[in-house]
Amino acid sequence: MNAHRSTRFAGLLSLVAVAALAWPRAAAAAPATEGACPTFKPGSGGALVSVAFSVDAERHAVISPPQCAGGGELLWIHPVRLNPDEYLILQKCAAADCSKAEVVRAWNSYGTMGPYPVLTPKIPLESGARYLLWMQRVPVQGNHTFKEIEREGRPLVFAPFGRLLQLPWAREALEAAVARGPSPVERSEEKTSAYVATFQGGSSVWMRAMRAPDRSPSS
Repeated sequence: MNAHRSTRFAGLLSLVAVAALAWPRAAAAAPATEGACPTFKPGSGGALVSVAFSVDAERHAVISPPQCAGGGELLWIHPVRLNPDEYLILQKCAAADCSKAEVVRAWNSYGTMGPYPVLTPKIPLESGARYLLWMQRVPVQGNHTFKEIEREGRPLVFAPFGRLLQLPWAREALEAAVARGPSPVERSEEKTSAYVATFQGGSSVWMRAMRAPDRSPSS
C-alpha cells in the first residue's frame, strides 16, 4: 500500500503546492481594514461571516477559504449525508513545500473520525498556515466504514487505521481509492448563510468562515 501512496503522491505534489498556496496568498493580500474586505459581512451573534470559498480551477477537488482569511478566523464545516464509503478531510500543511500534512479534522458517515477528541464544531485557522479540504471515496464490501484516521501523513492521501484494514479486501479497496485520488466537486454555490459544495456522488458540505467584528485581517 505504501508503494501505491508514493506513486499517487508523486503525481499530486505539484498540484497540491498550487492549491495549498491559495490559503497564504489570500492572507498576504488581505487589506488592512474591515471595509476593504467585503467578503466578510455581519452575521448572527455579531460575528462577521464569509461564504466566499472557492474550488481550485485545475483540480476541482480542493476547496480554498474566503479571501482575507489571514488566521484567527473560525471555520464551521458541516458535511451533509455522507455515504458509508465517503470521508471528508481537512488537512493543514506541515512542511514549507506541503510534502507533509496534518489532519485537522475528518468526518465519516457517523460524524467526526477518531481517535482525536473534538471539543467544538468550530475550527480555528492558524495565521500563515495552508489548508486542504477534500473528500475521499473508498467503496468497501458490506458498507463498512473506516472510523479512525492517522493524524500525520501526506497531502490528499487518505490514511485510515483500525480493524477494518486487517481484511485483505479492505486494504485493496483503500489502495485503489488512493490511486484514484479525491472526489471532484461537481457544483458549488454561495448561499446567504453558507457555501455549499456538492461532490461527485451527491454528498455535500456546508461551510462558512467567521471572525469577531472588532478584529482586522492584519491583527
